[in-house]
Amino acid sequence: MEVLLSEDVVGVGDIGDVVKVKGGYARNFLIPRGLAIETGAASAKEIAHRKRQIDAKKRRLKSAAEARADDLRNLSLEFELRVGGGGKAYGSIGSRDVAAALSSHGFELDRRRVLLSEPIKRAGTHFVAVKLHPEVQVQVKLLITAVEAAKKDEQEAAEALREALDEASDAHREEDEGAEEGDSFDEPSSDEAE
Repeated sequence: MEVLLSEDVVGVGDIGDVVKVKGGYARNFLIPRGLAIETGAASAKEIAHRKRQIDAKKRRLKSAAEARADDLRNLSLEFELRVGGGGKAYGSIGSRDVAAALSSHGFELDRRRVLLSEPIKRAGTHFVAVKLHPEVQVQVKLLITAVEAAKKDEQEAAEALREALDEASDAHREEDEGAEEGDSFDEPSSDEAE
């Protein structure tokens, strides 16, 4: 079945494309969600009208993507990569990590838009392509610093110990203040003792 895509559909096509898909996929997913229009069901005049609307929307999306690309070009994302003895990396930086970092900077996008052939396992400066629009792609700078796993664990343990000591000293201070404010016992008078 041929459909005209009214939105970008990952793995199928971009907005404004006429693509051939399975009938069930079109009828049960694309058309009900407003992602596509069946080309055989509508008249040529209606399809031409919809195509003009989609082209106008496509131009707006492209200009918005170009504006976002200018902001992304000036952005540097910083990551820490844990390494052990000999420089062997524990873990990696993947497309999901890059998408989450972009999200924290106000750029919401799907992780599949981050074009990373394989996860990054080396410290240093890397450039990753981000596809904002079918015609707009930008390189984002990643600054990856190596942090030795033992030092990182020591820092985390020291921070946890510092927090525990702060909590204990706060609790001890509260006990001392409570005792000073009148929690003391009255001495029994000599008349009551008899």
